[in-house]
Amino acid sequence: MSQIKKNEVREFRNYEFYPAVLRETTSTWYIEYYVQNPTTGGMERKRIKVNKIKKRYTKVGEARKHISEMILALNEKLRNGWNPFFEGEDARLYTKLSDVVEIYLKEKGKELRPDSMRCYSSSCSMLMAWVARKNSDLFFSLFNHSYAVRFMDYIYNERNVSARSYNNYLKLLRVLFDWGVGKGYAKENPFSTIKTKRKEKKEWILIDQSSRQLIAKHLDGKPFLLVCMLVYHSLIRPKEIRNLKIGDIDLNQHCIKVSGEIAKNHNTRFAAISPQIEKLIDDLKIMKCNKNWYIFSDRETMEPGTVKLYDAKFTKEFAKLRKEIRLDPKMQLYSLRDTGIFEMLKNGVDDLSVMQHADHSSLDITTIYANHYDPKLNERIREKAPDF
Repeated sequence: MSQIKKNEVREFRNYEFYPAVLRETTSTWYIEYYVQNPTTGGMERKRIKVNKIKKRYTKVGEARKHISEMILALNEKLRNGWNPFFEGEDARLYTKLSDVVEIYLKEKGKELRPDSMRCYSSSCSMLMAWVARKNSDLFFSLFNHSYAVRFMDYIYNERNVSARSYNNYLKLLRVLFDWGVGKGYAKENPFSTIKTKRKEKKEWILIDQSSRQLIAKHLDGKPFLLVCMLVYHSLIRPKEIRNLKIGDIDLNQHCIKVSGEIAKNHNTRFAAISPQIEKLIDDLKIMKCNKNWYIFSDRETMEPGTVKLYDAKFTKEFAKLRKEIRLDPKMQLYSLRDTGIFEMLKNGVDDLSVMQHADHSSLDITTIYANHYDPKLNERIREKAPDF
């Protein structure tokens, strides 16, 4: 290294190599340079013997000139990113995990809706934060099964998430590494053989008519009552409601358009609205506002406006409502949708119509709702059971 000037070393450090120089001993001439081993991160010496070239020339000066040209070409290759450790391998295998994730999220950002993108970004951020504490320079390809198992243990035991959340993390990370394998950043998916957790069975709870009447009375004349009605009768998901605009309402056709851009399953549908909903829309004077405004906007009053409400607003509002009128703690805003589906099925609306109205991907999903606990089941059977 004695022949490399200090300022030259500093100049080349950013390229993760020390430039090639000619070494001359009494028995051997060789070109020597140092380059970073992408697996270990350390600088390793490389040598190229040039005795055969030396013997071609009768004059030493001519031999040195030839070898100097070789050194110039080699340094140019190194300066442009060439690394001998990459030979025989795709250079993408030596890309840092953080860099790959950045590329991945940028690509996904062009394909996914903001709500979905938040889930992808959250799982990736969790992974990168964990990796940064272990080895911030870890290559994507070297994040192996052992790392994956330890990370999922961290998610489940230290972050103390539910089995459902654990499985969601696992699903999203499988997608990330499947993408990485397809792009050449890794040879295998370290999450592919990790098993999902057995999910706790969802405890179905209906919001009975007396509870719905309490909700209607307490929220009389307020925009949040319209939210509850849209979830219950129109079966529109709370996340979809946040994105609805006044122009989506069609009172002549008695429906609200839920475009594929905001729908969970990306299917545009026209959700039916009841006379109660139409009356409330009229009472709230919603149709007098700009058609491009969101139906629910103001952070305090939820009146129409130009800004979409933040994600958790409806959930927080229902939690507040539940406490004020002392509803069962197990009742959630989404329970109104479950209840609406259940009652439509029980009241004779055919499965296919309910499936389409609820934007389910299959009849199997729709029929699950028929298995809700029905507090009036025994009463119905008692009344309609035939004589023995």
